[in-house]
Amino acid sequence: MTHKGDVKEQAKDILEETLDREAVIVLGRISEEMQLLFMAHPEPCREDVVRIVTGYFLENGRSEQFIADWIETSAEYSRQRGLEEKDQPKAMLSDLGVFRFMNFLKEKGLTDDQITIVLTGAVQQAASDNQGGGPA
Repeated sequence: MTHKGDVKEQAKDILEETLDREAVIVLGRISEEMQLLFMAHPEPCREDVVRIVTGYFLENGRSEQFIADWIETSAEYSRQRGLEEKDQPKAMLSDLGVFRFMNFLKEKGLTDDQITIVLTGAVQQAASDNQGGGPA
């Protein structure tokens, strides 16, 4: 069985081995932008999220069909996770952050397995930070 620390270490190793300094800066910027979005919209309504997601994807050249599909898929995933309707917009906004990270890492050539490890490590790091554990 893999220990939590092992996944965080694997994630760190993958990032160090595959990303240059510029890529690490971009990942940091994505994280900061998402934190600012959550600070500006701590309890977003669905309309807020649709506006934010649509704006992001339009700026990045995505089609209206892609945007509509992405929003519906994210909403459906929130429902499948059993989230109450009031919590679904926040989850959708979180999905945007995950999508941005995954898309960037894929552009940098990471495999799906590597991306899964990196995201799992990031989630575990965030969970330990929120519990007062600090960086590992």
